[in-house]
Amino acid sequence: MFQIFLSKFKVLLKNPMAIFVYGILSKWYVMVMVAAMVVTFWVFKGLTDAGVLQAADKLVSKALSDTKSVARYCVPKITSLSAFWDCLENPPQYTPTKDEELFEKGMNDLVDFGNYDQKKDPYADQ
Repeated sequence: MFQIFLSKFKVLLKNPMAIFVYGILSKWYVMVMVAAMVVTFWVFKGLTDAGVLQAADKLVSKALSDTKSVARYCVPKITSLSAFWDCLENPPQYTPTKDEELFEKGMNDLVDFGNYDQKKDPYADQ
């Protein structure tokens, strides 16, 4: 399939007008993408400086904790609708199990590059 694409692309590039149009479009694409990346960087930098992203992170973390609490403590009460509804209105505090704590610690260690030891990494360039 790639060879078919290349053959059609070679035929297309034999036309000097196609090269001209391709050059204009590629330059336009680069200009637009660079501008979009710069604007995106400054927008997220401004949101970080204003504390909006931290507030969003706190809100999402609280919602995730409430969701885990409801899944663990309220789902077994689904046979009694009044007890289930009371549990949904006031979900108990979520406490992770030992397995979850070990998993979270392992994931945090995995993405923490400050404690990266290249000798323990079997895929690192030696």
